[in-house]
Order: sequence, then C-alpha cells, then structure tokens
Amino acid sequence: MTISRDGQRRIYIDHAATTPPDPLVIEAMLPYLTQYWQNPSSIYVEAQATRQAIDQSRNKIADLIGAQPSEIIFTSGGTESNTLALRGVIAASQLSDKHIVSSATEHHAILDTLEQIELENLANISIIEVDKLGQVNPGEVKKAITNDTVLVTIMHANNEVGTINDIAQIAHEIREVNPNTLFHTDAVQSMAHLGANTKELDVDLLTFTGHKMYGPRGAGCLYVRNGTPLQAQIVGGGQEERRRAGTEDTAAIVGLAKALELTIDRRESDIAHEQKLQNLLLSKLPMYIPFSGATGPLNNSERLPGHASFVIGFVEGESILVALDLAGFAASSGSACTTGSIEPSHVLLGMGIPEDLARGSLRFSFGRNNSEEDVNDLLEILPVIVQKLRSLSPLNNSSLPHGWEEWLGN
Repeated sequence: MTISRDGQRRIYIDHAATTPPDPLVIEAMLPYLTQYWQNPSSIYVEAQATRQAIDQSRNKIADLIGAQPSEIIFTSGGTESNTLALRGVIAASQLSDKHIVSSATEHHAILDTLEQIELENLANISIIEVDKLGQVNPGEVKKAITNDTVLVTIMHANNEVGTINDIAQIAHEIREVNPNTLFHTDAVQSMAHLGANTKELDVDLLTFTGHKMYGPRGAGCLYVRNGTPLQAQIVGGGQEERRRAGTEDTAAIVGLAKALELTIDRRESDIAHEQKLQNLLLSKLPMYIPFSGATGPLNNSERLPGHASFVIGFVEGESILVALDLAGFAASSGSACTTGSIEPSHVLLGMGIPEDLARGSLRFSFGRNNSEEDVNDLLEILPVIVQKLRSLSPLNNSSLPHGWEEWLGN
C-alpha cells in the first residue's frame, strides 16, 4: 500500500508484472552508480573494481541456482534471454531440418520469437495444447519430439494464471525419446517463489530476471549448461565470453544477484504470507460476484504463491481495471486493447475458455507489502464496479452463454 500525492490510498496488486526494488538491493547497487561506474572491460584500477563486482555476482548467482559461473550469461531481462536461448540454439544447430516444440500458453516473448523463426524458415514449430488448468502434459511433449527436434521450450510457471508445470518430469520425457534435444524453461515468473536448481530441473537453458523478485529492471540472466551450442545474437564485443556483446551494466548485475539472494532468504515467509492472501481472494471473490470464477489450479502445490486470476462474465476486464485504478487499485488483465477492440488472452483461449468470457479476465498478484485489509477492500469495491459496468452493458446476463458453466462459480 502507498499514498499518492493527492492523498489517495493506493493498493498495488500486480507483482507478477513487476515488483518494487528492495531497499537493500538499491543500497547494493548505489556504489556502482556513483563511485564505480567505469567500464569493466578497461584495465585501470577503478574499472577492475567493477569487473570484480560482476565476477562476484556471477559466482553468487551460479551458486544459488546450482550452476557453474561459466554457465551464467547476463542480459537486459527475460525477453532478451528467451530470444537468445531460442535463436541462439537454432543458429548453432548443425541439423539440416530443425524442429522446436513449445506450448500454446507461453509468454509472447517465446511465442512471437517462434513465429519469427518459422517465418524465416529457420525451423518448424510444434505447439502442444494445455489442459483446462493451463498445465502442460509431459507425455504430450514426449509425443511431439522427433529426430529433428533441436529444442523444447516450456515455461516453469504461467504469468497469467499462475499454473506450475512439472519441468523435471518434462525433462525426463525429453531425455528418454531424444537425448540430443535441448530443453529451455522460462523461469521468469517462478524464480522468486519456486527457485530453480538447474540440476534438479535438468534443463539446458533457463531464463530469469530481476524485476520479478524485488530487483532492478534491465537485469536478466540466461543459464546455459556447459557444452550447449549457442550462437551469440548481439555481437560487437567480447563480453560474456562472446555470447552477448555490450558493456555490462554493473549496478544492474549487482542488484540482480542481491535480489536473488534476498529472495531465497525470505522465500518461506513470502510464500506463507502471499498464499494466505491468495487463498482468501480465490475462495471469496466468486461468492461476491455472480457469473465469475477462478482460472488455473486451486491447489497451492500447482499454483504460484500470491497469484489469483479470474474471469468475470458480461463485462470486459479492461473496463474493470480502469474503474479499479480510479478507486486506488493497480491490477492487470490477460486481455489487451488492440486497434480499438479487446482481444482475449491467448492463455485463456488455450485453456479452452470461451472467447467472450475470456475478455473479462483479471489477475491479482500479491507481494510482501500487501495485507488482508487490501483483500477485504478489494472485495468491497470490486462487486460494486462489476454491477455498475454490467448495468451499462448491452450484454444480456439473464442466462449463461453456451460453454460458460464449467468456468464459473469455482
């Protein structure tokens, strides 16, 4: 909760989008913004201090995720790391026919890159479907793999509905059918709460970023298992062992390492706190708002802590968000306004939710500074907003459209 300049109480419940930087992260970064700002590739004493900070951060991150320092590539964030993983692996492959397997509910950073790869005739793409909870069946991944499959990319946890995938089991299925197939997972959403021990997950490449775990924006990481073929996509310098050119942002890298360290130290208490708020909202919101339902798993073991997502019938999610913003709440929707119309989330459509219902999606994601009071205040104002918007809508909510029943009231 924060207080804006006009004195309004603001409640931020969009931590899946980004988190506020932890004061200890900012403190760790400050010396490299004020005193040790020199280029780490230079040879003089001041520059070597920045180089040492980068090396120490690399060692720390490697230790925290069960990797070797040589397996850590620093990037500008999750999108760049995902792009480097996909395009870098394909560019380095020696196969004449190349094939990639992914799922229908991946982040656009994955799906849009795959679309470009296919348009450029660099590889054939197979997209597997998910179940109604948004989960990927490891057996379906196994069936999609061929002798030409260079790479499988499946996210660890979904950014819109919080669904957790069994990455270790998927890795096992991949190794059984084609040991030469590489496996990448996007762990941007999961790193803060689930962690990512690369040995336990048995992945070849893994993506995460700082701003989802109280670290800085502009700081990301790609883990690449030693021996994994990868061709640089940004060239022009020898940084990151020639895998990613460009002068390193020392402060951001230091902040990323500190954020990961703090996240691991606080993980147990963060999960307990955020699951309490999540479960309260997941259980009560459908009771307070007719024609609404939670999306994704309700079981804590299958859903990201702090993550609560819903569909609200007979109203558009974007309209609800505008009204919530005016009332002091910051949240998000899976839908997006494109060329003047509301486009439903590809994640919800991939789960089988009807298109007209998917337009009424909402996502609330809690963090360290949220309280039970925030949830209660949301439950007080949101039904009022929905009722008002429905009264202004030409949509007829006297009866449920076909296919809505199984998604509402849970």
